[in-house]
Amino acid sequence: MSRQRRTWRLALATLALTCSSTSEPRADTLPFDALRARLAILDLRLDDAAKILSDGDDSADVAVERARLALYRGHCDAAVAIAQRSDVARTEEGNTLLMVAQGCARASAATIVISNEQHGVVVRLQNDRDRALAPLIARAVSQTRTTLQNDLGVKLPSPVFVDLLRDQLSLAAMSGLPETAAQTTGTVAVAKWGRVMMLSPRSSPRGYPWLDTLAHEMTHLALSQATRDRAPLWLQEGVAKREEVRWRYPGPFDHRPSADVLAARGIQRHLDLPLTKLGPSIAMLPTAEQAAVAFAQVTSFVDYWANHAGDRALPQLLTAVRDSAELRENATSVALEKVSGRKMTDWEARWRAHIATLPPGALAQRAVPPLKALRESSRRERLGRLLFDRGHTRAAIKQLTRAHELRPRRAALRAVYARALLAAGQVLEATDLVADANAVGAANASWWSLHARLGGTEVQARQRALAIHPLKEAIACEELPVDELPSDPDARSLCLTASENTTPSLPAP
Repeated sequence: MSRQRRTWRLALATLALTCSSTSEPRADTLPFDALRARLAILDLRLDDAAKILSDGDDSADVAVERARLALYRGHCDAAVAIAQRSDVARTEEGNTLLMVAQGCARASAATIVISNEQHGVVVRLQNDRDRALAPLIARAVSQTRTTLQNDLGVKLPSPVFVDLLRDQLSLAAMSGLPETAAQTTGTVAVAKWGRVMMLSPRSSPRGYPWLDTLAHEMTHLALSQATRDRAPLWLQEGVAKREEVRWRYPGPFDHRPSADVLAARGIQRHLDLPLTKLGPSIAMLPTAEQAAVAFAQVTSFVDYWANHAGDRALPQLLTAVRDSAELRENATSVALEKVSGRKMTDWEARWRAHIATLPPGALAQRAVPPLKALRESSRRERLGRLLFDRGHTRAAIKQLTRAHELRPRRAALRAVYARALLAAGQVLEATDLVADANAVGAANASWWSLHARLGGTEVQARQRALAIHPLKEAIACEELPVDELPSDPDARSLCLTASENTTPSLPAP
């Protein structure tokens, strides 16, 4: 066997699981062309993989890689045609690919494809009414690609493929994720098969941080590309959480409460696990509370490690993981020691010691209003919204004033209260409600939109609103009067789309 072939087989032998649910076949059983194509696909060198496979034989192993390549390119019908070949479908991996390809073909029927060569993105839409979101996606993809290259040394290929889906059923079908798992964990996005698949913000009546989610999933693509999918869970999720907000200007709610604080509270309550013992997925932890603590752990640890190991430590670690001859479960620990000079156990001990130094005041829980006050506030807020929607502004203000007194930090309440005050001509009072981000407890799209309209100090306020709920009419139309449209063509298109929006009231994911 030539040295080149031995090198290729060693590379495959040390790979982690691919994007399918089955494990890698043994390296010595794969034809050489299938092996080379598999590695090219995992590297997202899809054109190289296509060339390799065009010259390959017609064996089942090579056909499996042809089906995989078709899925990575979003050619679901072609993947079905290849994977349903009897000799391919009889293999465990071929059967898995066939099931995913069939689901993908159903979910992608009659979709709309929008290509943006300037920003290097291809967006596939299930709903044509989401077309106005494509420019927002394109800009976020471009900025995230640049950030990932700067932070991780990974250059995602162009184009990046993004599927914007209508519901979790479609997400499960496109990705191969069990629908029950998607519903149980509230999954809104998956990075799989070399692409980002995510729910449209119209899937929730309140929207969700969809552009940060896009950046998070693109980070998973970059990590899989850089390490050939060998990064363990703590590294995958820790880096993705770190990068999901770095593509844009920092915001006042990005680290509130901080991951350090959440992790420390979890440790105090014995809800934590060793970082290397989190299992195959955070979503598979026993409770939502433990999952939240695990996310805080990995985010806090990766930030701590990156800050102490040096500016280029993360890119070096990813390269070392990829090139390691160790088995997957050992590769990252060995690579981390090689890059930083300390073992994983040493780094975790140092991080836990750092967490333990947080002042007691930082760990104190914010006081929660009594249950009676919460119920009264919620009741008055609902009544106030109904009255305001029906044009009874003064009566609405009366209810909302009392609701706000009971829950002064609720951003969504401040937003509807401010709108009612504006309708009554009380501009100064409305401005006070949306002037200071420190006065509210969490990000809210309407709060940010009104902050932008009323001259707030946050220059990115409008972008922050669009990054949460771009299809709410007032937000999309820049809070302009109903007979005016934004001057920017993309913003005008988004406004018109939101004005025609008939989003059903689905449960928020």
